Amino acid sequence: MNVVDFLIPIFGTVSLLGMYAASRYGRKTKKFKWSEYWLLLAAPLLCCASLLYWFGIKILYLFLVSMIIGIFLEYILGYGYHMTLNKRLWTYSRYSLNGYTSWLVLPMWGIAGVAFWLIIRMIGL
Repeated sequence: MNVVDFLIPIFGTVSLLGMYAASRYGRKTKKFKWSEYWLLLAAPLLCCASLLYWFGIKILYLFLVSMIIGIFLEYILGYGYHMTLNKRLWTYSRYSLNGYTSWLVLPMWGIAGVAFWLIIRMIGL
């Protein structure tokens, strides 16, 4: 078994536990706080950054492409749903792009793209 294949589930677990801990911490307040937002992103971003050592620059490219595709799809789907059914599936108030998406979700889309790629690599597709 390759060392990288051994580390993928560990990084995934650390990322999920970090996001879970941050979400539990963030439920105590009703207002947006930068400290809670960065806490939510800290573990997954550190795991993605540490993957640069094993996979090289292609992880960074995957992260950036996932961010762009994710925010584009979220905007198009939100806009299309709103125009078709005259209802909004979701709204964003802080740093929003017409309420359909927000600049704050960019790192989340990047993390999701890297996580999806790691899962596909782990199961061998």
